[in-house]
Amino acid sequence: MGRVPTLAPRVAPLKARPLAQPAPPAYGQGRGGRPWRRKRDAVLKRDGYLCKCDECQAQGRLLLAHEVDHVVPLAEGGSDDESNLRAINRDCHAAKSAADAARGRNASGSR
Repeated sequence: MGRVPTLAPRVAPLKARPLAQPAPPAYGQGRGGRPWRRKRDAVLKRDGYLCKCDECQAQGRLLLAHEVDHVVPLAEGGSDDESNLRAINRDCHAAKSAADAARGRNASGSR
């Protein structure tokens, strides 16, 4: 029976690296921050807490709005200005977001 070589000479020891410090939480910034909540509340109040999606408006449906939607999506050049925001029902928002995403995938695939 022959001698079994060890791995010790072929494996270099790992050098200890300093751990990265986690970024401090950005409370009050971004979509979940206080300015956005204030704007969201203002849009919901302005629209009477009723869904203002195109389909509900066309059919005269009165659905409770839970969320705020960008009429022109940010990815398509829309803004967070109140004139580009409207109150929307949760289910209507999910359907519109899916349609926006599909439109974006088709647009990027045709290039």
